[in-house]
Amino acid sequence: MPKDEFDIRSVDQLFALLDQGDFLAEIMDGNRDLQRVLLDHRAAFGGKPKGRMTITIDYELTKTGDVSIGGIVEFKRPKAPKASGVAYVNDQGDLSLYSPMMKRMKVRDVTEGDRAVKSAGEAD
Repeated sequence: MPKDEFDIRSVDQLFALLDQGDFLAEIMDGNRDLQRVLLDHRAAFGGKPKGRMTITIDYELTKTGDVSIGGIVEFKRPKAPKASGVAYVNDQGDLSLYSPMMKRMKVRDVTEGDRAVKSAGEAD
């Protein structure tokens, strides 16, 4: 059976049909942007960042035989790591920068001249 010159033969032709080509441009621009985001994320946080592009095409066959076509493209960017920090809880239940372990530390004398200087390999 001979093919009609008006047949849609490729996915890019189908995507270009939607919104007079704007849908295909949105896919290409979004894909390029996602690649940049992946590079930036790796530079900032390291690791192997992941992203996703999801294209959904909906078809509806009308009573007259026309096919109504709709498309949505969605991009999922990598998430930045959670912000982190460290604090301690004091006896009153408040957050504090003072470590309770510091209470257990002995105070040692650091007066110059009173201590013997030893090499790293010497025993006490």
